[in-house]
Amino acid sequence: MSDEPVIAVVGSVNMDLSVRTPRVPSRGENLLARGLSVGLGGKGANPAVAISRMGGYASFVGCVGADGFGLQAQEALESEDVDISGLCVAPGVPTGVALIMVDDEGQNTILVAIGANQMLRATEVEAALLRLDPQPDAVMVNFEVPETCVAAAVAYGEQRDIRTVVDAGPPRGYPPSCFARASVLSPNREEAEHMLGFCLCDPKAIERAAHALQDLGPRSVVLKLGGDGAYVLSEGIAEFVPGYRVEVVDTTGAGDAFTAALTLGLARGDDLVAATRFACAAGAVTVTRVGALDAMPDAREIATLMNE
Repeated sequence: MSDEPVIAVVGSVNMDLSVRTPRVPSRGENLLARGLSVGLGGKGANPAVAISRMGGYASFVGCVGADGFGLQAQEALESEDVDISGLCVAPGVPTGVALIMVDDEGQNTILVAIGANQMLRATEVEAALLRLDPQPDAVMVNFEVPETCVAAAVAYGEQRDIRTVVDAGPPRGYPPSCFARASVLSPNREEAEHMLGFCLCDPKAIERAAHALQDLGPRSVVLKLGGDGAYVLSEGIAEFVPGYRVEVVDTTGAGDAFTAALTLGLARGDDLVAATRFACAAGAVTVTRVGALDAMPDAREIATLMNE
């Protein structure tokens, strides 16, 4: 492990069934897709792998089923040098599955059968985090696991003064109490609109949204804006961080790569704006290729883009 930053990732693990399609089919329409790929994904597994590739050490806490997909997920995570000692197995429950359609503009539409991810318990999260040795430098968690698990991860970080980043996706009706004590809350545009109930259609609305999200309790807000970059709000900081202009092939996993890089940057001591720039570059590299796990970038690729 040497001196790598240690990141505890609490989140979902799915098997992704992804197809390329000219467009999302209309209701009742039978549309021909272009190929099928099957591979590891999930808003916990993707960033855990990304952190490992970017030069951190990722300890993953999640839940899979006792099935073939669960076994594939474990093998794939281990092959990426991710610590899976905190991965639970739920007998009789299928591993989560995501059905992903990627259109010709590179935009994705996703259906998730949440499966074993919903079986993860706060007590299991607490026990897995307490077993970590050494103690993590940062914790990240997402909304694709139960609310109580989000709260447990945030509480662990707060009690030990460890940076805790909450990826507020996918959209869920979770109360602010489960993430209010987080170091950073990081939704994307659609997730922020779901949380706040108004459209983030211009810069003023984005600024208003960031302040409204910070009023819910987190110390800082990093609002993901896709190709437009991100908006950062913290004590003494309120600014747009520009994105990187790249050819978009597939947006699947871009937010996961962003949050992984943001958390890793903070864990290694970067300030919030510098960590966000690093995160924007990670997300930009990801959208230039197909898939989720396969598209997660490494440190060299991110550095190359940032230096161009």
